[in-house]
Amino acid sequence: IVRKSDQQASIFIQQKLKNASTEERSRIVSAIVERGLDMMQGRFGNWCVQRCLEGPCTRENRMKIVKCMAGHVVELATNCYGTHVVQKALECDEDIRRLIVNEFHVWAKVMELSWHDGPAPPIFRVVNQSLRGKWASLACHETGSLVVVQTMFENMDEAEDKRIIVDEILDNLDEVVKNQWGAFVIQHIVEHGNAAVSRRASLLLINNMAAYGTHDIAVKSLLKILKEKNPLTQDAAVSKMCEPNIHSNRNKRPVIVDLALSPNGSQLIQAILPQANKEQRTRLYEAVKGHTVTLRGCKTGSRVIWLFDRMVCVLLILVIVP
Repeated sequence: IVRKSDQQASIFIQQKLKNASTEERSRIVSAIVERGLDMMQGRFGNWCVQRCLEGPCTRENRMKIVKCMAGHVVELATNCYGTHVVQKALECDEDIRRLIVNEFHVWAKVMELSWHDGPAPPIFRVVNQSLRGKWASLACHETGSLVVVQTMFENMDEAEDKRIIVDEILDNLDEVVKNQWGAFVIQHIVEHGNAAVSRRASLLLINNMAAYGTHDIAVKSLLKILKEKNPLTQDAAVSKMCEPNIHSNRNKRPVIVDLALSPNGSQLIQAILPQANKEQRTRLYEAVKGHTVTLRGCKTGSRVIWLFDRMVCVLLILVIVP
């Protein structure tokens, strides 16, 4: 099985483990343990090892396999075949699971575990301590972003531990929000964080609207804020749009003008106008009306001007027709 990746040999061993006597099964397990790591990381060998962790085998047999894994759990968990063995071990008795978890964990499986005999091991506190200073970079990773979200909102009970993670991510907002996976984490904070955390994240995003509103990925987090329809953050967004863009070279024109000239930014304007009240719409209109020539010079700008013109027409009709 190890040398030639023989599928038929693997099937034969699996059948023997299922049907053999206790003594014969024990000899097979001992033979597998001798080449344990090679078997676990093999295309067909890993199936034999998994069978050793299942029903017919005794607890002693399973302990032999798990002890063979000691010191190599990280290596196995990141191997495309070895990871299945680690996950199978996490389905065993609690004492066996603890041996695996104490060294490392396959995240999805650890999330599903329940502990009955005594308190659960302090998994998330250890994780938080180990990853301190690395949460922001982890949030920007495809699978790491899921770990961050699961840790913060589904499995961590201590408010202080959550605060540490959120602080690290928001302190590195510029890096995280412009990343495909990081933006997912930011949106999760906005939607599922408590009121204070959600508002803090929202205001940080709004304060950087000129930059984030024109960015292909970051704009999604701003759209998420508007989708939440929080009156306070919506008013803050309107105010920011009306402010001069200090980063613009065009005489510090209002932020809304630069947004309107961008396909991404125009999405923000289209999202906020239907929600805005009369006073907010008036403020936005006052901010753009001096730049209509500039805006009509591009497709997205023309679209924004059309939206405002239609809005003004509707207001006039409402005034004329009681």
